[in-house]
Amino acid sequence: MLSKVLGAVGVILLIAGVVFAVRPVHVGGDACGSVFQPENGITPMQCDARLSTRGDLVTGLAAGGVALLVTALAVAAIRDRRIRVTS
Repeated sequence: MLSKVLGAVGVILLIAGVVFAVRPVHVGGDACGSVFQPENGITPMQCDARLSTRGDLVTGLAAGGVALLVTALAVAAIRDRRIRVTS
């Protein structure tokens, strides 16, 4: 049960990271683009702070999601091994 909960939360964090990465950023009415694809023709100084903050958020969500998925796999593997050894 614990591995399923950890895995589900990890997947939710990864999906949230992807949503925030592709969602466009706006500063003062100007479109800056997304983390993956900055808008053409925009000066970098207008959007650097906002895109940098969004990039940090995406990195944190992705790292947390991957960590939870790895933990879920480890918990499942340990539980499976413990069941095989005691049988």
